[in-house]
Amino acid sequence: LNEYLFGGAVEQLINILIAFMFSVIAFYPSIGYNLIRNYLQSAKWPWYSRIDETVVQGALPFRSMVDELQRNENIGGVVSCTEEFETKALWSTMGKSEWEKLGIAYHEIPMVDFVGSSSRNEIEKAIHFIDAIGKQGKSVYVHCKAGRTRSTTVVVCYLMAKNNWMPNVAFEYLKSKRPHVLLRSAHWRSVNEYRRYLDHHYQSHK
Repeated sequence: LNEYLFGGAVEQLINILIAFMFSVIAFYPSIGYNLIRNYLQSAKWPWYSRIDETVVQGALPFRSMVDELQRNENIGGVVSCTEEFETKALWSTMGKSEWEKLGIAYHEIPMVDFVGSSSRNEIEKAIHFIDAIGKQGKSVYVHCKAGRTRSTTVVVCYLMAKNNWMPNVAFEYLKSKRPHVLLRSAHWRSVNEYRRYLDHHYQSHK
């Protein structure tokens, strides 16, 4: 039994390391691809999109975008779904310290790119953060590297919690605002788990 449990733990660790290595190797080609798509098809592939009165979802924020985000989108908080190395891999990107120097609140919910997701508790914390900033009359910039998958996981859960929507309804609404969003199997599992949590919460408060 010990050998079985130990072997399973080792296999899980190996899978995590492989996923991390892949995300590191794929970082620059992936960010380059998104820059090109945004340049060539800015209407179909925007860097960021207004989702509702509180949430703006987008890709890695660059320093050159900060004034625009504050002035045009009223950004008062940031939820980062990236790993720490991603906000440091390019000198012009904004990380925690850069945002906080500007007086903008910052919340981290790191996920491994492509295959990683997050727990229900961490997603709940991110949604509480979004709600708190929204109550201050400010908007929240929710981002990952490309603004397509990891940030979509958080935003779909936020929309479900806010509107009591089912996962597919929240996702289709989000796609109407940001057409190139995507959820893979791991992210759908997190979204469906969060929906079950919401159902239980609503039932217990009837």
